[in-house]
Order: sequence, then structure tokens, then C-alpha cells
Amino acid sequence: MVLKGFCSLVFFLSKGGVFLFHPGKVLKVLKNNDKTVFGADQTIMATISMWDENLLTVGVEPGLGEKIREGDVVLIDYGPKYQTIPVPRQIIVKILRGETAKKVWKHYEEKNQTRKSLVEESPIVPNHNVR
Repeated sequence: MVLKGFCSLVFFLSKGGVFLFHPGKVLKVLKNNDKTVFGADQTIMATISMWDENLLTVGVEPGLGEKIREGDVVLIDYGPKYQTIPVPRQIIVKILRGETAKKVWKHYEEKNQTRKSLVEESPIVPNHNVR
């Protein structure tokens, strides 16, 4: 495996293809044992504030279900769910805590601020009258 840096995604290359991961922060863990959550199955989900300010609710890998908690920084698998259809998996596969979580989150936060300031400074004005 080769780490290609923290451009806007974390990329891991392997013989199986390209795997993409987005970091996010857990806002709420959704489990059936919570008195305010009812589900048709035993899957665990989490509402996530993504590094780019998007909000998502995604699944949690079963092995992480009892470990995940609010405030965790997590990596979400954005690799293709199917090889023939480019739909992202969108499932939490890693939990980051401590210094690792702080460093990863800080880096993405800085990237997002840079990206936002570039958009604000851009002289391009969208033309919504194009037919």
C-alpha cells in the first residue's frame, strides 16, 4: 500500500484497485438499544459532519459498532460498492482518536478553509441565464 498524501481524500493503492476514504466527525450514533431509535434490523448507523461541511448518515462496519462514540473522527469508505457501478460504499471503516484524529482533522479543516477562500476570491460569476 502507498499513501498518496492528504490532497482532498485519502488514497490507498493496491492490486485490488483504488480505495477512497473521507474523514468525518460523529455527531450521533444510531443504535436500536437507544430508546429513541427503532430499526428493522440490528445495523448501527452514525450521523457524520464531514470535513467539507456535508452532513451524512452512514452505516458502521459491524466490528466497530460497540467502539464508535459521539465526537470520534472516522474514515468513511468511498470506494465503489460495485466494480461495474460507481456507487460509493459510504460505510465507517476506521475510528481515529487522540493525536491521529487531531492531526487528520486539522489537516482537512485547513484544506477546506483554503478551498472556501479560493471560491470566495474567484472572479467567476455563474451565468444562470444560459439556455
